[in-house]
Amino acid sequence: MSCTVYWVSPLFGSWDVRRVDRVVSHHGRKREAVSVAARLARRDRPSMLKIQRRDGSIESRRVYGHDALPPAG
Repeated sequence: MSCTVYWVSPLFGSWDVRRVDRVVSHHGRKREAVSVAARLARRDRPSMLKIQRRDGSIESRRVYGHDALPPAG
């Protein structure tokens, strides 16, 4: 079973929510983008949400439906 990856990424002063390589939504505030992305990821289990900082580094990762993900290793 594969895991769908969602991203909250900075883009020219605003924030995009992406699923794989497709932009799903665009937001002026990071908080709004994270809220939308989390809602989408919860509906699309198993999934992972990766949230980036303005500099592009990973701020946090959230896993939804982790019991359905294969073990690491």
